[in-house]
Amino acid sequence: MFSYKNIINNMKNNNLLKVFLGILVVWLFGAVFISLVEPGAFKDIRNSLWWAIVTMTTVGYGDMAPTTNIGRLLAIIIMISGIILIAIITATISSKVITKKIMEGKGLEKINIADHILICGWSNNIINLIKELLDNKNSKEMKIVLVNDQSQNEIDNIISSFPSIKFVRGDYSIDAILEKANASKAKYALLLNDNHSNEDEKVILSTLTIKKISSNIKVIAQVNDKNKIPFLKRANADVVLSTDDYTSFMATSNILEPGSAQAISTLLDISSNNSITSSEISSDFIGKTFAELHHHIFSDNGNICLGLYNNEENVGISEILSSDNSALDRFIEKKLKEAGHSLNEQNKLNVILNPRKDTVIQKGQGALILK
Repeated sequence: MFSYKNIINNMKNNNLLKVFLGILVVWLFGAVFISLVEPGAFKDIRNSLWWAIVTMTTVGYGDMAPTTNIGRLLAIIIMISGIILIAIITATISSKVITKKIMEGKGLEKINIADHILICGWSNNIINLIKELLDNKNSKEMKIVLVNDQSQNEIDNIISSFPSIKFVRGDYSIDAILEKANASKAKYALLLNDNHSNEDEKVILSTLTIKKISSNIKVIAQVNDKNKIPFLKRANADVVLSTDDYTSFMATSNILEPGSAQAISTLLDISSNNSITSSEISSDFIGKTFAELHHHIFSDNGNICLGLYNNEENVGISEILSSDNSALDRFIEKKLKEAGHSLNEQNKLNVILNPRKDTVIQKGQGALILK
């Protein structure tokens, strides 16, 4: 409710406002008094106002100067008052800026950026992960916010290496912490789960929380126990990364298919010259075959088109809920409904590797290219 009394009380408690009022009072009274005691140009109040503000700020152009003893005494009072008041303002503003920077460094300030990437949790490989993201060709548009409760030394080490990164301290499964990281306007959320932390349940809960805040965020969740993968899918994680699956695959591939294992290791190496990238397909190729697209990409720059990808719509979450209607299923379904998500209409990324040569390129599809 609007109240003049509250406004007056707020003004009384605002020290910076008091200083500004002090400057205004010294300026106006100084100009009026100098116009009364000094002759000549000082009789024009406009000239007196100009002289008073120049004197307060100690600029001293010298275009006007008092000649009477009273005028000079008044000038001394105005100069000393101006120096003190302006110094207070400068110190106050500097203090606020420094405090804000310190708070940001400690992860206690709200983040105001949008379309950013949330990296929640911790991993021993987090520095390489961040470096790879920022070394991307679109790194100028890449905005990263770390959300975790690691030690300040570890965070300072990362921020000193990557000054553009923002940080929010706290448990990333809590709504208030995610809101402080402006999760509602984030584009991606990467939930890390270090092998030593084993926070699979926390990752599942966080996925539910993030999807509750915004269904537009693409959640990439890492899980240690592959038995928890179905729960993450029920929580509507867009991508699930399993450490167990990768370890098992690489272990067997190095024995059975050493060439394939080495190729994958090369692609995963951030220092490698080879990489798999995604690219939009020109409208000229819509309706043409995959063979034509493959030939064009290879003949144009020597790259190889490995496959196609597109967003597949209307993939129902209810289809992956278990038939026994367990307590966890009911909990996940309840949370999704509370967040306003449909169980029957969700977009998923559909990847087709090595499609048939006569596969027709559809509108909205992209190409996966090996460089």
